[in-house]
Amino acid sequence: MSTSPPASRWPARRNNTMRFLAFIMLVCWPLAAQAQTKQDPQAVAKAVQQAAQNLAPPGASVSLGPVKGAAYMPACTVPLTVTLSGTAPYEQAAAQCTSPQWTLYVTVTLAQSEAVVVAAKPVNAGQTITAADLMVKQLPVQSFAGRQVFSNPTQIEGASALMSLGTGMIITQNDVQSPLVVKAGQLVTVHVYSGGVELSLDAVADQPGHVGDTILLTNHSSGRRFSAQVTATGVVVRLD
Repeated sequence: MSTSPPASRWPARRNNTMRFLAFIMLVCWPLAAQAQTKQDPQAVAKAVQQAAQNLAPPGASVSLGPVKGAAYMPACTVPLTVTLSGTAPYEQAAAQCTSPQWTLYVTVTLAQSEAVVVAAKPVNAGQTITAADLMVKQLPVQSFAGRQVFSNPTQIEGASALMSLGTGMIITQNDVQSPLVVKAGQLVTVHVYSGGVELSLDAVADQPGHVGDTILLTNHSSGRRFSAQVTATGVVVRLD
């Protein structure tokens, strides 16, 4: 005798199986779709670039290290947050996603530049520098970090080159000597400032003086010696 179930029960079992499969697909399909969607590296690069630019000094350019690792991360469903750490010119950016949670670290390079005075043409040691010998060029700060440079050609015009300068060479304070303003034996007018009072007297320079030098002088009337500072506007004594 056959033990097969009645034919009328097969449709019911088939319907239950179809419902079960439909339920599994309904539950698992979003997970599968999410697993297949990866983070766009360009979106990460844009977020890091913007964060770095907001913190960069004026005139600085920003460049990023590789962001290809983002393509292995699941797509972020919320806006990325970016934090930077380190010291310029090299920084490290942490691009963070909270849903789903992951963090990608990206190297950031800040290239800051400033306008500095350079030699427009070769200058020989001992030569008096003129405006035609100078030009201003925008250069990365790293190329002259730690050195005293000039931002305006008028700061150097009339100075003497202490060494030979090649075309395009950054000119520093160690490369030039300020113009000789006072010669030894020269009779000069000394301006004396005390509080709000200004006096003037004549004196003979016992030493030559460049701008910024402190030299000895002899009072032309009394014969007493004293020291004064040579400035771009004259010889000065401040008693404040």
